[in-house]
Amino acid sequence: MPVAGSATRAPAGPGRTGPEADLERYADRAVAEALEAGLERDDLEAVLRGRLATELVPPHPGEDHGAYADRAVSELLVLYIARYDDGPIG
Repeated sequence: MPVAGSATRAPAGPGRTGPEADLERYADRAVAEALEAGLERDDLEAVLRGRLATELVPPHPGEDHGAYADRAVSELLVLYIARYDDGPIG
């Protein structure tokens, strides 16, 4: 299955425009970076629980997609670790 912002959804299509499509592109980039950083798909899905990465880690106004992905991966990894320290999250 393609990497997507919710780890289970198909990525935003290249022809889509508007705020929702842009949020999906932020989310898609964050998920791709998280998987590249070594987070397993199942673990990422457990953190996201069907939500877009942007629902847990909203992008800052004007934030570059790459900068957002770096920040989001850090925050998603913290949430992943917290699952084992404090129980279920979200």
